[in-house]
Amino acid sequence: MPRLRSAVILMALALVAVGLGGLSVMDPFHLRHARWYTSGAVLLAIVLVTVAFAVVARRGLLRGLVVVVGAVAVVGWVGLVWLASQLVNDSTEVSETAADDRRLVVLEARVIIDPAYAVVVRSGSGPFAQESLVYQGLEGAPAPAARFVDPDSVEVTTPTGCTYRSDIEAVTLAVSPVHRPFRLDTC
Repeated sequence: MPRLRSAVILMALALVAVGLGGLSVMDPFHLRHARWYTSGAVLLAIVLVTVAFAVVARRGLLRGLVVVVGAVAVVGWVGLVWLASQLVNDSTEVSETAADDRRLVVLEARVIIDPAYAVVVRSGSGPFAQESLVYQGLEGAPAPAARFVDPDSVEVTTPTGCTYRSDIEAVTLAVSPVHRPFRLDTC
């Protein structure tokens, strides 16, 4: 009976880990490092489920098989996360504007041939730093300028003369609207 109780507790903890992973996928607080929280929660769930099944299994071949399958799942997940992290293209900061505890950052990323620029608003630092997209430019477009209109509003101006204004929610850092122009010659 203690073995079954331990397995139930481990499964409940695995469900909590899955719930935290789901919360980090939804990312209601726009955490900058949410993908790492999701990866860690899934890894923790795999380990907890493996241990729960290993506790239920009697000694011998079945327990060894459960541990091997769990170890393969852990190694596969770590490999998948490592591969995905290698595919992410880090952006270069072009400029930064600060107001209170928030920063507007213009980022440059090499997409295919020409650079593409984006403007994000950041708040905080460390593991709970927040980041939200404000403006996503097209490949080959010149770098935009960004400024705070007031603590809860930002303005992005492109060199072609287009001006985009967005509001920022104070707690979650949600941006409304996020601007993504479709053509270089129109606003």
